[in-house]
Amino acid sequence: MRMEKQTNSNFRVGKKKHPLASTGVFLLAIGLIWFVSFKLIARGPSAGSVFFGFDGSSDAGSAAVFAADDDYPVLVMFDNHPDAISYLSGISSALVVYEVLAEGGSTRFAGLFAGAPENTPKIGPVRSARPYIVSIAAGWSAFFWHAGGSPEALELIPETNVVDLNEISGLGIRYFWRDTGVPRPHNLFTSGDLIALGIVDFELLGRLPGEKLVWQWSDDPSEPGRDERVAATRTYIDFSESTEFDSSYEYDPGFRRYNRFMNGLAHRDSATGSQIAAANVIIQRVPGEGYYPSGYGRISIDMEGEGDMLLFQRGYVIKGTWRKESADSQTEWLDAEGKSIVLATGQTWVEVVPGGREVTYE
Repeated sequence: MRMEKQTNSNFRVGKKKHPLASTGVFLLAIGLIWFVSFKLIARGPSAGSVFFGFDGSSDAGSAAVFAADDDYPVLVMFDNHPDAISYLSGISSALVVYEVLAEGGSTRFAGLFAGAPENTPKIGPVRSARPYIVSIAAGWSAFFWHAGGSPEALELIPETNVVDLNEISGLGIRYFWRDTGVPRPHNLFTSGDLIALGIVDFELLGRLPGEKLVWQWSDDPSEPGRDERVAATRTYIDFSESTEFDSSYEYDPGFRRYNRFMNGLAHRDSATGSQIAAANVIIQRVPGEGYYPSGYGRISIDMEGEGDMLLFQRGYVIKGTWRKESADSQTEWLDAEGKSIVLATGQTWVEVVPGGREVTYE
């Protein structure tokens, strides 16, 4: 059993449709509210942003992922409360899933989609934003779907290149719905069709943030050299004092995927019933968390700078580093020689692990 601990080096500071009244007056009022909300509250790309289509001419390898005009990066904030786990839907359709700490040692997920996922009628539960998730979203210039957020997160969003869609801003009636069979607040959902609608409404067709699409995916990914190969078929992330939110993965060589577990149980997407499986698992080491003065145990996590990372791929582990120069910069994954890492085709999970929390593998 190998054990990796935090190091102190290389860190820098830096839908269910909504019922409507039958009267024309009420319908008109709703229409006016939505129009005003969309024009005044919803944020599109900031004036200083540069957007251009990703035409596949780059060597980045992500052209196969972000190839169409409607493949705009969409980041959805997912719930991971114990009362919400059995309702988790649509996360298997994400290209990348980030797991981050939240209050009280719990974790939450942020799922990145390459445009609107097809055949995905239910995505959620959707929850609130945190500033370090905003930083992740900004790294993609993402279309960020969430329901409110901490004061710090809501203040940070206008300062970034995030394209913001906040459910509580007045736009919820168009892009989200609440499932009456699920207890609040874990019953807010959207869908692939509604995300497609949002991409059109926010005029994001053909406006891919090409300068952010630097991650590389390939059927022939990065693998350690023969002399450097270290087999790693299991890994465990100890997020908090209890095991409730601890994550682990076990490699299935037949499918070349790492099956995901939470608290020792198979982690499933309720929409499909299938266990979540990743082609790549990245452990991103970040400095220990701090706390915001707004209270309620809200933590701060520094996503900028650089630090150590581990990549679990094809049954092996690759040691390297990550680098993110600013909130609006994309996070880069580098191997021991400083070269960009190529990910295996398939879903990637990024486990953001602060401080000295133990990560073990064998």
